[in-house]
Amino acid sequence: MTKPSEDPISQERIVELKMMARGLYGTIIGLTDDPFEAVTLLTMIHLMVWMTHRQPNADTKGMLQDYSTNFLMNFEQNEALEKGQMQ
Repeated sequence: MTKPSEDPISQERIVELKMMARGLYGTIIGLTDDPFEAVTLLTMIHLMVWMTHRQPNADTKGMLQDYSTNFLMNFEQNEALEKGQMQ
């Protein structure tokens, strides 16, 4: 795992990033023909950022493991929020 011992992004910034993500979501959905295209576009952007800004000798497998772990954590948080809102 390549995650640092401290959170690299403050909780306040996470809130700001989530608001940005909501705005970009609408833009990406508006630009693409279906959800599969939207995910393909996001994957392309992720790869471009990774390839352009990765550290020398960065571990691609570690990045993918971190990405998957982060994705699952965000999914579970959103799922818990949705369940809480339904009650």
